[in-house]
Amino acid sequence: MKTFKNLILLILALIPIAFSSCKVKQEINESKNLVKAQTVKSESNERIASYPGKIIAASDVNLSFRIAGPIGKINVVQGQRVHKGDILAEIDERDYKLQLSATEAEYKQIKAEAERVIELYKRGSATQNDHDKAFYGLQQITAKYSAHKNALADTKLRAPFDGYIQKLFFEASETIGAGMPVLSMISSSSPEVEINIPSGDFVKRNDFTQAYCTIDVFEGEKFPIQYIDVAKKANLNQLYTTRFLIKASTKGSNTPAPGMSAVVYLKFTSNAKEMVSIPVTAIFEKDGKSSVWVIGKENKISLREITVFEFKKDGRVLVSAGLEDGENIVIAGVKELKDGMSVRIKAPQQKTNIGGIL
Repeated sequence: MKTFKNLILLILALIPIAFSSCKVKQEINESKNLVKAQTVKSESNERIASYPGKIIAASDVNLSFRIAGPIGKINVVQGQRVHKGDILAEIDERDYKLQLSATEAEYKQIKAEAERVIELYKRGSATQNDHDKAFYGLQQITAKYSAHKNALADTKLRAPFDGYIQKLFFEASETIGAGMPVLSMISSSSPEVEINIPSGDFVKRNDFTQAYCTIDVFEGEKFPIQYIDVAKKANLNQLYTTRFLIKASTKGSNTPAPGMSAVVYLKFTSNAKEMVSIPVTAIFEKDGKSSVWVIGKENKISLREITVFEFKKDGRVLVSAGLEDGENIVIAGVKELKDGMSVRIKAPQQKTNIGGIL
């Protein structure tokens, strides 16, 4: 009888432990289905990117003579403003004048003889052979005469545009060869700004809608810029050189000069359909494809394949296909879940009110 009583007491003592064990097991199972979720929101297709740049002259050229000879005069100094057509430097023209005079005399003689033979041929008094010799001889001396006239004109180096003399490479009396730079010149027209863009922005170069630049020495001013062109081949750093024309500033009081540092801002607007942004922690790989868990009716989850467009620096991802605005997805612990599983959504943490002050 005493043994039976002890057995009853043991059973009664084990019942609370059994219930407690079931409760713990239930809580563990439920905790496994507790997930953190987030509602998918669409993201604007607009993006503003900034790039460091440098102000350059619209035209920056080295000028040279097309002929060789001793420099007779240099008519400018470094920093001087010049206008298109101004004579900047001259080669001693003595030898070229003599050459032209000799050719001119020869030209006049051959021209007179050729015209006489051609006239006789028209009257039937000269052979075809005499006519051809006279005709082609006149062509030859005419070309030679024109070349020597051009050579004399080329003794003068003229400014190709309005601008400033940047640097002189030679002085008067020095002998130079054809094509050797004599001086460098920059234009006085609106300057340009040059930047280098990565390949990702190179392929989207037709999507930017607004552009402006700021210059460090003109604090608070914005200069509107106009796209000119972009190099179609990347440089050694795998960047593409892009040029913009600088217009008058918003204040209109300052003018950028070549050599100044600038920052260019480009606003990209894509014509593609609107994308959504989700945390990178929501994405996992399934059968080699990017996927997420979408929370449906009765909090059941389903596998959804997505197309990742771009990884952003803030830990979020732009998704171009697979998700719609307003859908709920799991954003943490995604590897522990299974398709069709029912989940409980973890409530967001509330801010604690300490001393009545948030």
